[in-house]
Amino acid sequence: MSTDKLADAGSYKFGQFEKNAEELERLKLQATIAIDTEKAAWKAAGLQPGMQVLDIACGPGFTACELANFVGETGHVTGVDINEELIAVAHQAKATEDVENVAFSSGNVYELTLPENTYDFAYARFVFQHLETPQLALENILKVLKPGGILCVLDIDDNWTSFSPESDAFVSFIRKSGAGQKRKGGNRLIGSQLFGMLSEAGYSNVSTQIHPISTETLGVRYFLGVAVLFRMEFLTKLQKLFALPQLRKIKKAAEAPNAWGSLGIFVTTGTKKIDAI
Repeated sequence: MSTDKLADAGSYKFGQFEKNAEELERLKLQATIAIDTEKAAWKAAGLQPGMQVLDIACGPGFTACELANFVGETGHVTGVDINEELIAVAHQAKATEDVENVAFSSGNVYELTLPENTYDFAYARFVFQHLETPQLALENILKVLKPGGILCVLDIDDNWTSFSPESDAFVSFIRKSGAGQKRKGGNRLIGSQLFGMLSEAGYSNVSTQIHPISTETLGVRYFLGVAVLFRMEFLTKLQKLFALPQLRKIKKAAEAPNAWGSLGIFVTTGTKKIDAI
């Protein structure tokens, strides 16, 4: 691990946001606003009651608690995250939600210290877009899965992000923030690349499905908050100044009665070969 512990967190570093409290609220909203869509993706991927689950980069733990409820009392969820501030929030979430079959600890996907051949299901939610070396992460996850165990990766691809009324401001902001994330080691186009990545890392039965999420589901305000406005954090201070007029134009466009936006959520699954021990 890097001397700077959060260096391995890639392009996302909670605690270094200008407004961390607002970012925590966004994470909570992101974890709950489309939870029914996520649960359907879990079920389609093969998640079942009684499974041992690893939630990778679990963040504040909201999704891990939902996973724990999904697998029931006979199952168990282990949430790991490199950010100790978020792990502390996750422990609070466990207490608030009164979920017993979930545990949280510090963990780095590049240096997993978990026992090999342990988990039936591993879940990585909006994680891989931030990783500088995703192939190493995939190889480490493969080790801790049981033979026949499933990896489910949920992530984004900006080529599938759109908003109407169409504006140059929206397109420019998406591109600039994506380039800023890339400079920090991230990849906002990773969704369509995951199929090849899992295949190259040795997973079998690899499959990718795309789930559209739109303002019809989230509402325009929440769509912009969850999917667009937080991207300011990927810009330099100077770029933020130039981006402010663009954001004002985007918010103005969002006031139109016919405003509509969407993004594509890529869900890629793969399994560990039965003879891979």
